[in-house]
Amino acid sequence: MKNITNKLVVLFSSLFLSANAFAGELTVTGSANASYVINGGSVNNNDKGLGISNELKFAASGELDNGFTWSYFMELDGNDSGAHDNDDSQLKIGMGGLGTLYINDSEGGLSTETKMGIGAIGVGDDFANTADFVGNDTDVSGHGNIQYDAPSDALPFGLTASIAYVPNNSDGDNNSYKNAGVENTAGATGDSEMMYRLTAAPIDGLEIGADYFTTENATGTNAQVEEAGGGYIRYALGNFEVGYQERYHAPAITNKISAGGHNYKMTGVGVEFAVNDALSISYLEEESTERAYGAATNAAAKASPFTRTDTTFESEYIMVAYDIGGATIGLTNIESKNSGYTVGANTTKTLATMSMAF
Repeated sequence: MKNITNKLVVLFSSLFLSANAFAGELTVTGSANASYVINGGSVNNNDKGLGISNELKFAASGELDNGFTWSYFMELDGNDSGAHDNDDSQLKIGMGGLGTLYINDSEGGLSTETKMGIGAIGVGDDFANTADFVGNDTDVSGHGNIQYDAPSDALPFGLTASIAYVPNNSDGDNNSYKNAGVENTAGATGDSEMMYRLTAAPIDGLEIGADYFTTENATGTNAQVEEAGGGYIRYALGNFEVGYQERYHAPAITNKISAGGHNYKMTGVGVEFAVNDALSISYLEEESTERAYGAATNAAAKASPFTRTDTTFESEYIMVAYDIGGATIGLTNIESKNSGYTVGANTTKTLATMSMAF
């Protein structure tokens, strides 16, 4: 693993020692989204809220003397305090038949967020009521990482392969220009991460993919290493699109014998129909089952079955989107059972949105 990482770093560095960039192009795009939400259910207080979010994206691209291409983007998002953050950024080097290299910061890079991609105005638990399903977004995209994509013609059957590495992530600090080499040195709180992905489009309209994520954060005989993985399939035919996905997640546990272990299984299925060029409707079901195991009284007890309790957090979504030309009006209704993996905690949410892109 370390040898692979060292080779990627050396290859990436050599690009800048041997090539100069031609003058590139700069573009600016953005979006603005206004929303009104009504919360209800057994754990909500019928709260209502009006808000607006916005995003600006600065992108540049060019070509190196050796024929390689480069591109860079940076996104600014508004946060809850009203300020704007550098939400994510990416530097990409296209090396032709050698593949593609990326340096990603913040939310850039490989992600596991609901890859089945069904949703007239959004994707599944982007609108979750109380908390996202645990582990549904366990990936490298939240930390500074280096990523390599194999050439598109290197594998049979239209397969594409990607690998990403996070060097000793430390409590959310990115090893970027902001604090390179300061917080993210190897140490007690630094956990390196690896992620692998395969995707394929064997026939028109069909997309399938699988990924695996792991960390180097477990110590001790009975420790549980954090890992996650899953797969998805999506098929589009005419005005219809259908998707399905499964994900599994095991969080890091220092001693799963004395503390008890737990893991999560997540599934999602959705269908979307474009009534015409302006109107789309979709329906989704997502659920995540928490499997909690009781602690053992001593290490020898690990040979015996643990007491297991399953709690399933379920959500159903109905979405309608209408394009009025220059803007999209959306309406979403969500009903959830056992929100936050609490039995009997049922919630509802109705969300009206207007989105504009420029």
